[in-house]
Amino acid sequence: MHDQAEKLRLLKSKVEKGFKEPEVITITSGKGGVGKSNTSVNLALALGELGKKVLLVDVDLGLGNTDLLLGVYPKYNLFDYFKNNIQLSELIFPVNENVDLLAGGSALSDEEMLEKINPNTLRADLQTLMGYDYILFDTGAGINRNVTYFALSADQVILVTTPEPTAITDAYALLKTLYGKKHNIKINILVNRAADFAEGEYIANKLIKVAYNFLKSTPNFLGFITDDKHVQQAVKLQKPYITLYHQCTASKDVKRVANKILGKQEYKERKGLFNIFRLFK
Repeated sequence: MHDQAEKLRLLKSKVEKGFKEPEVITITSGKGGVGKSNTSVNLALALGELGKKVLLVDVDLGLGNTDLLLGVYPKYNLFDYFKNNIQLSELIFPVNENVDLLAGGSALSDEEMLEKINPNTLRADLQTLMGYDYILFDTGAGINRNVTYFALSADQVILVTTPEPTAITDAYALLKTLYGKKHNIKINILVNRAADFAEGEYIANKLIKVAYNFLKSTPNFLGFITDDKHVQQAVKLQKPYITLYHQCTASKDVKRVANKILGKQEYKERKGLFNIFRLFK
C-alpha cells in the first residue's frame, strides 16, 4: 500500500483534474437484527438506479454478509487488503453498472483486525479510486471501536432502527456515544419495518426529542422502510428486494430514501392505520 503522503498527493492531483471526492456514508445500528445490512445493500442499488456510482464496503469485520444478500461470491475481501496487502482495485467486485462491492472479511475476529486497521487510512485509499459518487460503509451493530471508528470518519451517518423498544433504546445509546465523541457529527435516522410513514416519523421524533433534550444535539429524520413481506422473501432467495420485487412497498420506500439523500425528495405524511390509531390516543 502507498504511504499516506503519496495517497494525499494522488488525491490532490485527481481533484485538480476535476475528479470529485466521493461522499462517505456510514450505515450502522444500535443492535443487530434491525435489517441494517439489507438496507445498505438495497440503498446502494437505489442510488445506482438514480445514476450514481456507488461502492458498498462491508466493514462488519468477521460477520460480513452483504455478499450473501446480493447473491454474489467475490474472490477477495477486506481480509486480503489488511493481511495480504492486495490493492483495493483488485478486491472490488462489480455488482452492476453503477454499484461495486468490497466484501467484508470473515477470517479474523474484530480484535485481531482492529489492531491492523485505521478507518481514515482505508478511507484515504478508497478515495484514490476514481469515479465514485458515494462510498457506503456497512458496519457491525452495537457500540464498539469498529462502529465508532467508521462512523466518526464518515461525512454522515445513517442510524437504522425499528419500532421495537429494544432497538430504540440501543439506537439512543449509540447516539449518545457518537455525539459524545463528535458533537457536530451528522446523523440521520432511518426507521426500518415501520407500519407506515406515521409510525416511522413517530419513532424518529422520539429519538430526535430525547437527543435534543439530553444530548443537546439533533439528528435528522431520513425516512422509513415499510414492514413488507417481500423483504424476507428476497433474503431467502439471496436477492435484493429492490431487484426482485421492484414495485413492492419496501422498494418504493428505499428509492424514496435514496432520493432524499440526493436532495430530491421530501416526505409528505401518508394516511395509514398507525396514523388513524394515533387519533384515538
